[in-house]
Amino acid sequence: MDIDIEQCRENDKIKDIISKSGLPIKHIKLLLRLSDTIYINGINYNVVVGEDNQILILLISSKPENTTGVFNTYSITNVLYKVREMEKEHDDLETRCEIEDGLFKILLNATS
Repeated sequence: MDIDIEQCRENDKIKDIISKSGLPIKHIKLLLRLSDTIYINGINYNVVVGEDNQILILLISSKPENTTGVFNTYSITNVLYKVREMEKEHDDLETRCEIEDGLFKILLNATS
């Protein structure tokens, strides 16, 4: 999987991808809030919006270390708490987390 590291450092670029994703407005707003949470907690990340409203959020590393697969425990906990709250409050959102090759993947499936 190709990862644009420069994009991972540019929260505005990622927010633009989310805004132009074609997802329902409700899910765009939720993803933008999650994006802010990730950015505020100093995590390099990327977002891919696939077919059928499937969203892949790749958490790459915590700043300032910027070493793939190295995360600040407090930061990753805050992000996972936000994901849990989103899923709890919205029945049409299913989440799953995976770790692969040092990347922490958050998979969201938004049903309409």
